[in-house]
Amino acid sequence: MIFRQLIDSDLGCACYLLGDDGRAVVVDPGLDVDRIVAAAAEERVTIELIVETHVHADHVSGRALLAARTRAAIRLPADAGYDDGAGTPLRDGETIDLGVMRITALAAPGHRPEHIVLLVADRSRSDEPWLLLSGDSLLVGDLARPDLAVEPGEGARALHATLARIGELPAGVELWPGHVGGSLCGGPGLSRKTSSTLGFERLANPLLAVGADELAQRLIASLPARPPTVEQVVARNRGVTPSPLPNLAPLDAGALAAALADGATLLDGRDADAFDAAHVRGSLSLALRGNGLGTRAAWVLDPEDELVVLGADADAARELARRLRAVGLDNVVGIVAAEVLEATTVEEVAPLTVEQLAERLADGEVTLVDVRDTPEWGAGHLARGVHLPLQRLRAEAAELPAGPLAIACAGGPRAAFAASWLRAHGHDARRVADGGVPDLPALGLELVAA
Repeated sequence: MIFRQLIDSDLGCACYLLGDDGRAVVVDPGLDVDRIVAAAAEERVTIELIVETHVHADHVSGRALLAARTRAAIRLPADAGYDDGAGTPLRDGETIDLGVMRITALAAPGHRPEHIVLLVADRSRSDEPWLLLSGDSLLVGDLARPDLAVEPGEGARALHATLARIGELPAGVELWPGHVGGSLCGGPGLSRKTSSTLGFERLANPLLAVGADELAQRLIASLPARPPTVEQVVARNRGVTPSPLPNLAPLDAGALAAALADGATLLDGRDADAFDAAHVRGSLSLALRGNGLGTRAAWVLDPEDELVVLGADADAARELARRLRAVGLDNVVGIVAAEVLEATTVEEVAPLTVEQLAERLADGEVTLVDVRDTPEWGAGHLARGVHLPLQRLRAEAAELPAGPLAIACAGGPRAAFAASWLRAHGHDARRVADGGVPDLPALGLELVAA
């Protein structure tokens, strides 16, 4: 039996390729179907079937696009509100046989009411289950969030019942989740490890040892911010039309200027240092390197916004556009290679080092704006700092104090993105580079817990 896990590291999403005897099934494909097709070619299998565990809310499905490429059939959870013709329903207890492989669908509501999990057996070895493709139910170190389709308490109690059903499976069954660390579909315990076993999760995941009411309380208390594009992404994922693949040719300096004059937003995918050294006024720093790019952008950009994306070269710009499309931000009207900046008016904004931040805070010359998430803030923050996580940036930026602002996170790209957005909207803001809020105690500044 062939088994491949394909991770979208930007979103923390997992797709699976399973096959035997030259035939294969794909579970929960993302929009990067080229990678899936390439994996199937490496394994010398033909993709005959596509299965989804639920209607995804955090990313655009590649189901229809992959089916158009491969002519594969589609099986979808029953009663999920898919458009007619989107696929054939897959119901609780139904099985799919493909060579030595048997896949059994089990109803697993909680994250969403229609959710199913897939139990996989390799009958060349045993008829007993070997793998559980858990979608968004049981995750490594955590559980899926219960609030994206129903009232959170209702979802949590349904998830508790699902876990009881999964709990009847043997301890040796391998757990392969639909999301890993970096995803918004889990909670704070979500591991970046990509698999586990049911036995180890029962041993080490404290959420599996509590009753339904306590589980609901714990999950609701630790819910991360709701992804801002949920409704749009869900509506798209219920449809039958493949997400179009734009053919984006690089813009020259004149075409870039015209697009920006017409109101397009320029997203710059180069590293933050390169952006600080030379960038187009009003552009946003959205570094391609690292994870969570699509999520950062979705917090503050509207799906209707016209976007131009800039990369170190045209291929990098296209990758940036792909990651934006994956979260429903696909109104990209052009791409730009960085060489165009040589013929474009640019500006420079020097960041603050952590040491400079400490000095200016001591002198009262700057206001610290902490853009970390709420759990990070609660674990330790500067008492006189302003907490403004990315998900609240667009709604609450107008309430920031006047004067110079120092934008800090834990040392990653969130500060660069937030600082550039604030400057584009009239604030005197600079990012803190080479460190972040956790580094302040070493410089004599005390952090307090919420």
